[in-house]
Amino acid sequence: MRKDNRKFCASISVRNGEERAKLELSPAPLHGGPEGFYRVRLARRWLDTEDGAPRFFDRDGLARLAAELALCSLETPAPAPSIPCPSRVSVRRADGFYEGAWTNTEPLLNHAGRWVVNVSLGGRRVFVPVEDVVVHKERRRG
Repeated sequence: MRKDNRKFCASISVRNGEERAKLELSPAPLHGGPEGFYRVRLARRWLDTEDGAPRFFDRDGLARLAAELALCSLETPAPAPSIPCPSRVSVRRADGFYEGAWTNTEPLLNHAGRWVVNVSLGGRRVFVPVEDVVVHKERRRG
């Protein structure tokens, strides 16, 4: 009878929306792997290579695996637009007209995944979507 190698040193719980996944980590030397690596069991099944051989993960590999499980349904954000701070810009208002302003920040990715920039409008500092901003190249600083 084969020796039971199911000794786990840690576990990681990952949630993506309503689904949860549990990664159980077992030291790789118990399974014939190198020191400092881990064998991973996901949903009570060992993660193996395509040919069925045991697969081992180092710390970076574990981080990438957990991130992939957590973020697989999220899109990669678009690259940051090139709007240096401070820049002279025009901001489109709700009525369709434009108002002149200066940027207070470089573009920031907000919690909703949209690029916004902080501008001075009407004596206040407000965040506006970069789609509503036109940069005046000749007045750009920086």
